Amino acid sequence: MNSKLNCIFVLLFSTYLTVLFSSAFTCEVAFAASDTLTLNEYLKQVEGASPALQASSYNSEGALQSAVESELPLMPKFTVQANHLLDERQNTSSLFYGTRTISDTLVAGIEKQFSFGLNTKLSYTLMNNQTTGASPQFYVPNGSNIYNNAQTEIDLTQSLWRNFLGKENKATETRDEATLLMSHFNEKFNLKKMKAIAESTYYRLAVARESIVLQKDVLDRAKRILEWATRRVKNRIADRVDLLQAKTAYQQRNLDIQAGIDEERSAALAFNVVRNSSVPDVKERLNPISVQEILTLALPTKAETTDDVKAAEQNERMTSAISELSKQKALPDFSVFASAAYNGSNLYVSPAVGDSFSTQHPMYKIGVQFSFPLYFWETSEMRAGRVKQQLGAEAALVQKRLDNAQTWEDLSKKLNESKDRLKMADELVNAQKEKMEYEQQRLNLGRTTTYQVLTFEQDYSQALIQRLRIEQELLNLHSELKTYAVDASN
Repeated sequence: MNSKLNCIFVLLFSTYLTVLFSSAFTCEVAFAASDTLTLNEYLKQVEGASPALQASSYNSEGALQSAVESELPLMPKFTVQANHLLDERQNTSSLFYGTRTISDTLVAGIEKQFSFGLNTKLSYTLMNNQTTGASPQFYVPNGSNIYNNAQTEIDLTQSLWRNFLGKENKATETRDEATLLMSHFNEKFNLKKMKAIAESTYYRLAVARESIVLQKDVLDRAKRILEWATRRVKNRIADRVDLLQAKTAYQQRNLDIQAGIDEERSAALAFNVVRNSSVPDVKERLNPISVQEILTLALPTKAETTDDVKAAEQNERMTSAISELSKQKALPDFSVFASAAYNGSNLYVSPAVGDSFSTQHPMYKIGVQFSFPLYFWETSEMRAGRVKQQLGAEAALVQKRLDNAQTWEDLSKKLNESKDRLKMADELVNAQKEKMEYEQQRLNLGRTTTYQVLTFEQDYSQALIQRLRIEQELLNLHSELKTYAVDASN
């Protein structure tokens, strides 16, 4: 009976341990899976945490939304003015004007400037006036005069020389709009460049980690070769030069792996800095790099006009508008104006207001005005400078388009060339692997030496490292091409 109980206890305890370790293993696997950071997740972290990227994003959106400010000068404006006047000044005609005047005035109106240069204003004025201290023979018997004035007025002014057909208005609007749009496109292009840098930073760390793994494998094989050479020299079946060569190779591999560790540390720091973290280590795992996935990367669709070219176009617009403004400001101002006012005046407010909306007491005015800048030679020199700036902006735009096209063509060719080299590097890896495995079979048959096998293993590891570097180069090129590609978010 005791033996049966012992067996049952052992069985239950074994089952408990199995479940316990299985659960622990499951949790560990789940944690490892959740601890893997993909490229898209990393880019989302960068977008949410990077101050530089957020600054460019805010500046880009803000400049675009603020571009409507260029239309503000041509929008209607409502104006209102109220004042209270107390006038007790001495004058030579106090018998007529009195010795004390109290006046309350309210003026309200709407102003509108049209794009073709016409300025309009519709206003309404209401005034209450009380004058005392005047001679009774001029005013009412008690020497005071109280009345209310009301006026509806329309004023029109049209320029026939400076700002003819609204050239100055349009140039001002174009200048303000182009300045903001140029800032928008510059920041948008800068945003793409920072995202490309973030992608390259991810690839840099991933490659650095894989490189360390391979370098450690190479170091291990170099150590085995060194041990093998040491034994052979000790047994006096090999020349000392073989040992020296093995030591040199081992030291070189140590140097390589130390350089790889330094690169991984630097890549990890850059990786965290981009996502606004000063922690020197990266705890997350990164997705491994697949050769086949890299070889199937499609060339991004080139934008018809990239953001840096659009910024150059807006700079040319802005410079052209500034040149036009300089030209307009140097021109004489010759304008025609006209106004019509309908007036009412009465002791009481209501009759005065009623008359101000009728044609019983109108006042019409029409005329011309002319002004001429005396220092026209200075404005002419300034205008010549603006013309040169405009020509410079046009040349810069042509150069930017040329540079943009050449950069895209160069990056595209480099991407295809890197793919070809990656294919060759992959074939070399397969060939080195096949050579190594065949040599291992020969060793098992006693037809070769351990040294030869270790050497072939090193050749295989070096081929893997070379392929890894080409992969990183290709991925960086693909990230840089996205800077000139169609924005996927649009």
